[in-house]
Amino acid sequence: MRVLHIGPFRLGRPSGHFNALWALACAQAEAGHEVAIVRVGKPVAPEHVEIGRRAGVRLLGFPCPRWRGLWADDSGRLAEIVDEVRPDLAHLFYVRVPKFFYVAGLLQRRGVPYVVSLHGGMNSTEMLRRRYRKLLYWHLVERWIHANAVGLHFVSEGERADYRAAWGIVRPADSVVPNILEIPAEAPLWPGPADLSRPRFAFFGRYDVWTKGLDLALAMLRALRRNGVDAQLHLYGAAGAYAGAVRRLLAAFGDVPVVDHGFVGGPEKYARLAGHDVYLQYSRFESFGLSLVEAMGVGLPAFVSERAALAPTLAAAGAAMTIPMEPDRAAAVVADALARPDLLSDVGERGRAWVRSECAQEAVVKRMDGFYERALAV
Repeated sequence: MRVLHIGPFRLGRPSGHFNALWALACAQAEAGHEVAIVRVGKPVAPEHVEIGRRAGVRLLGFPCPRWRGLWADDSGRLAEIVDEVRPDLAHLFYVRVPKFFYVAGLLQRRGVPYVVSLHGGMNSTEMLRRRYRKLLYWHLVERWIHANAVGLHFVSEGERADYRAAWGIVRPADSVVPNILEIPAEAPLWPGPADLSRPRFAFFGRYDVWTKGLDLALAMLRALRRNGVDAQLHLYGAAGAYAGAVRRLLAAFGDVPVVDHGFVGGPEKYARLAGHDVYLQYSRFESFGLSLVEAMGVGLPAFVSERAALAPTLAAAGAAMTIPMEPDRAAAVVADALARPDLLSDVGERGRAWVRSECAQEAVVKRMDGFYERALAV
């Protein structure tokens, strides 16, 4: 099958969306598909083209403004790419890209069916931020793109349920397919807790205080400390545009130990994950949570907020522990679990088994192939 992935993309960036796209494209190429990725907005660096070539994935640039002239392309570059590649199906990786209005229209005119991966962009909680601006954009631009897709791709059942309840669009081939995650064979496994009276909580990701619930996490750790559990939070990532909010947060919770290690990637990431007692994902919303799943992949037991889209699935499998959105109530749940090392070990083992089963490359490609086949049959 000739598959043309289209969306914002750049190799080497610590982006869950980019990493998910790259892992999928490489796995599809390895499985025998002809795969290309079109980078919307920017050209592709020659060295990245070569990396893609070695992986069997064509990397193509579509330089364009994302907002100005979102209904047209004076360069004709994307039309040239579509005519050259002649894809059986296009796969849009969606994070509110205005230029997709033109992209979807071009694909329709060329008779190329397309599917859309949402990557959490339409989560009902996420839509509360800048709500009226996003709703206006949804009605003027975005809804048409979704409504004319032959299928929508979700990375969790929770993401699909939230989308359908909030937006009411159902396409013929809609499917849930998790992201690929292959834990390196040499990655260390979680050895078990060190000292659960002084638990080390880990969080990996961007320091978006509101989205990732870092304020909730520190409030919960403060409640734990009031009850004799000397908890500390270890952050791995970058503040970036959220630096001011992070400084204010840490000043407000000066009594809670927080260690900012900065971004850690590659093999060292897994070693750092395995060196903690538990993983904490207290997000106000999360469609998948790649770092969460990486933690589970090395057997680190995880606490996940009840609003995370994966929470019901993981809880049903015993692969993670769900915590409520109220920090005091969450602290009680966490304290009970910390008093039961056997429970933590069991959750860690079940989490690792879930990742091996659901996120394995072969399993994900097979499910994505089924999604594509249903889309092409529409």
